[in-house]
Amino acid sequence: MPDLSFFAIQALGLVPSILCFTSLQSGSRSRILRLQMVCCVMWACHYGLLGAYTAVLTNAVGLFRAVLCYHNDRPWAKHKGWVVLLLGLYLGSALLTWDGFYCLLPCFSMCCTTLALWTHNMARTRLLFLVNSPPMLAYDLLTGAYGCAAVEVCAFISFCIAVYRFDLRKQKTPVPH
Repeated sequence: MPDLSFFAIQALGLVPSILCFTSLQSGSRSRILRLQMVCCVMWACHYGLLGAYTAVLTNAVGLFRAVLCYHNDRPWAKHKGWVVLLLGLYLGSALLTWDGFYCLLPCFSMCCTTLALWTHNMARTRLLFLVNSPPMLAYDLLTGAYGCAAVEVCAFISFCIAVYRFDLRKQKTPVPH
């Protein structure tokens, strides 16, 4: 039977996952981004306790990304060079903590998320969020982040529904004459 620390570590990952998943119900962009910052710190602690150091670094970069997004009303934060830097930092996170190909999973996922947040094309945003979910789910299962994995399944289902509702169903609807 798992000990109390196992459940505490799982809770440390589950709480920010639920916060992040439900934060989108907030009407305030700044509130969503502040919650995202808190979540990144909690996830970094969670993954650190699990020894999943690639996710620790990718969440540190995610915190930096959230700060950039929070300030993207300012000209300095809108520069496209930030995207290139963020993608490079995610790749660097995987390389610095390399322990096998599974280290590329959170890197790929966070790159998709970053590109999804940067684009203004909602169909592309939904597709990138859909694509980001399976690699993160696999990484969570491989590293023992079961609470995060459970929420990732819910997020993936939500992304599938959104892609169907807004992108695929539109294409199948016959045009009235």
